Amino acid sequence: MTRANGVKNQTNKRMATFAEYQKMVERTDERKQRTIALMGLVGEIGDLHSMMKKLLLQKDNPSFRNELREEFGDVLWYLTSLASLYRIPLQEIAEANAEKAESLYSTGSIIVFDEGSPSDERLPRKFTVNFYEKPLERGVHVKISINDIVVGDALTDNAHENDGYRYHDVFHLAYAAVLGWSPVIRALLKCKRKSDSKIDEVEDGARAAIIEEAISILVFNQSEERSLYADASSVDISLLKTIRRMVAGLEVKACTAKQWKSAIIQGYAVFAELKRNGGGDVLVDLDRQMLQYQQTVTRGIR
Repeated sequence: MTRANGVKNQTNKRMATFAEYQKMVERTDERKQRTIALMGLVGEIGDLHSMMKKLLLQKDNPSFRNELREEFGDVLWYLTSLASLYRIPLQEIAEANAEKAESLYSTGSIIVFDEGSPSDERLPRKFTVNFYEKPLERGVHVKISINDIVVGDALTDNAHENDGYRYHDVFHLAYAAVLGWSPVIRALLKCKRKSDSKIDEVEDGARAAIIEEAISILVFNQSEERSLYADASSVDISLLKTIRRMVAGLEVKACTAKQWKSAIIQGYAVFAELKRNGGGDVLVDLDRQMLQYQQTVTRGIR
């Protein structure tokens, strides 16, 4: 590591903050050049890699912990040097990274976005939606109803192949159930928050609904190569990061990546049942963050 020549050891005292450590790095960084800091960081990571390889081969090295601690320290020194050269406080990096980790890996909690709204502007906490097919000359279309009242428009796949996209409203129901959020479902159920003009415009308006539809299409277009998200590992962090960037300006940004993952997995599990059975009932439970499929009880002719 590059160190200032002749600098006395001023780090005998225990450091309490990232700021103290960063000041020490700035004081002991002799050259203060970005290229040197970057090359040093890459070199130290290479040394760390070699050490881990050595451990795997030897398996028993009493001094390994001390050596590993030293390598971590060298990596941290160069990383901090690089951050200082770009005038980024280490504390700021740590706080931003902690917030990011929480948003990506925390299980989250139930958020009621419309808690303060009038009762007729709140999403129902529990309801059942019936999906049913009706034949057309060129295929089938799907309608949905709640309490035998049709809501929304009849949908077809709008595709050359039968890919089941006519059932895609189930994805919006999954967002409503797990995230407590869906501008699309709010519009269908006529519970937009019109008493607050700003919320009505920003959170429940056309732009938010378009973003939600875009997310549904993004996820759907990758569904075949991801085995219809039957395996939890198929919903990877890259996809979840993209979704979170898309909703960064909306209230749903408070929901974690794990909640989005649950919404996708549950939505596609029910989607597969709907497509397989040609329709059915979907139970939406916001309090349990759950979406469930069940066979339709015999109904009257529509």
